[in-house]
Amino acid sequence: MTPLRFGLMTYEAAPWPELTARWRRFEEQGWDSLWAGDHLWSALDAEGRPVRGRFDAWMLAAGIAAATSRVTVGTLVSAAPLRNPAMVAKQAVTLDHISGGRAVAGIGAGGNPKDLAYAGVPPWPPAERGDRLEDYLTVVRGILERDSFDHDGTYFSVQGAVRAPAPVRPERPPLLIAAHVDATLAVAARHADIWSSYGSLFSQLRRGVRLDEKTSVRLTKERAALLDAHAEHADRDPASIRKSFMAGFTEDAPWQSVERFRDFVGRFTDIGITEFMFPFPLQGPHREGVFEEVVADVLPRLRAGERP
Repeated sequence: MTPLRFGLMTYEAAPWPELTARWRRFEEQGWDSLWAGDHLWSALDAEGRPVRGRFDAWMLAAGIAAATSRVTVGTLVSAAPLRNPAMVAKQAVTLDHISGGRAVAGIGAGGNPKDLAYAGVPPWPPAERGDRLEDYLTVVRGILERDSFDHDGTYFSVQGAVRAPAPVRPERPPLLIAAHVDATLAVAARHADIWSSYGSLFSQLRRGVRLDEKTSVRLTKERAALLDAHAEHADRDPASIRKSFMAGFTEDAPWQSVERFRDFVGRFTDIGITEFMFPFPLQGPHREGVFEEVVADVLPRLRAGERP
């Protein structure tokens, strides 16, 4: 049985000393992973003032790595249209060294339209998204895995790249790939060490649509099955790809009670999810004291193999 893992994502700015103290506290509490969300845009109040500032995801992840010594550290997820893949490969190997080999490079093809507008970058056309992500990850992996690498792709090209320095781990930092539609799930099946889903799509969230509890589990199960089928077609063992779920974007409310948390984890572990990430500050309805009780009592039991 694959052990369950639990992580938290920092998705908004706060005073740096406060963030540093928070990450150290999370590590002391036993969380397995800490993640940096990737957003440029900031929410505005009724008067047009920013109410949710953002830091750069890769620099934020570096800060997490510097403040901790044990937890896995990664991006959740770096939006591919915002960054050149060769630069992302260099950022990933740098994070790997800062963290002493604890880094995960989380990458996704989409990107929030508000972030793309902020950067003046057009979204990838839906019909090209799978091919572009394939080309993108070919570059990232080539630079991380080979001593020298050249690539003349349809969308991305690299000439004269050398692996200097090499990653801390001989096998390179793991790749976490967020994917939800058939074309990108096929790419994830070929390249991902970890697959990430968050249930509701950005296109749905833009319209104010959040998947309900039953629908989020059903669609995640269907997407996981597609991922497995594509992995088999690519001659990969589907079990070699860890499956993760990013909470906070559906109507699931795990922080309302310990029972709701256990139910949430149980429904997703039943369909093969083994890693859970939660935004912090917590998203959605939550009751005081539930977070602390889950951390102190529930997570250790679940990691030890107790049924949710």
